[in-house]
Amino acid sequence: MRKRFHLRQLNQDAIPTTSLADMMFLLLIFFIMTTTLAKTTGFVTDIPSGAKGQQDTQDKTPTIALHDDKITVNDTDNMDMVQLRQYVARLRLDQRKGDGKVVIVAASGHVSYQAYYETLAMIQNAGGVVAIESEEDHK
Repeated sequence: MRKRFHLRQLNQDAIPTTSLADMMFLLLIFFIMTTTLAKTTGFVTDIPSGAKGQQDTQDKTPTIALHDDKITVNDTDNMDMVQLRQYVARLRLDQRKGDGKVVIVAASGHVSYQAYYETLAMIQNAGGVVAIESEEDHK
């Protein structure tokens, strides 16, 4: 009697996934073994309070405020760009050190880009550092 061997036809549409679990386990082991766990370090700092001290009244940082078409320096009279350029030149920012180079620029209202960027460029060209005060800080 003759035996017939029937070959099973493999389902050609299925993806062989028999070794997928083994590969995932090996990848998990690989990433666990090669990962370095470093402890992050920080530093302790004092956060300044919002109260003004005596130093603020003695050594006042120049503040240039741009409001619509007005330019004021340290809450004084209005200036135009020529007067502001002379004021910044008198500050001699290039000869100062550290915090003495800082000039605060506060812009609110509808300030033209030309006036805003001309003021920033004027301070930087004079050797100063610009600190921009946001509108929320200025209120």
